[in-house]
Amino acid sequence: LTEFVDIYPTLCDLCGLEKPSHLEGTSFTPLLENPGRPWKKAAFSQYPRGDVMGYSMRTDRYRYTEWQKIKSHELVATELYDHQTDPDENVNVAGDPENAELVKSLSGMLREGYEGARP
Repeated sequence: LTEFVDIYPTLCDLCGLEKPSHLEGTSFTPLLENPGRPWKKAAFSQYPRGDVMGYSMRTDRYRYTEWQKIKSHELVATELYDHQTDPDENVNVAGDPENAELVKSLSGMLREGYEGARP
């Protein structure tokens, strides 16, 4: 998986320029050289909606989102979509008991953020 934030560091690498230290992205130049190599485990995004913020993570198979109140960070909703069986994200399966361990695992990955997903 690559993200929009990965383009700038990749262009720096390809042009032989030093990457600024403030960049959050990861150059995917190694992936261009070897497309079969292991890479990022997830891509991250966030989206404000009223007084809540949605923190979302997309893996090869799943989209997992936690909605939190902006001021208190209280968790107000969780979403999980399985792109293998539901590519259009129509059925939220986060509350299904058989997905409890998966939700726990994905929540941990979300908290690790983009730094935890780097190759």
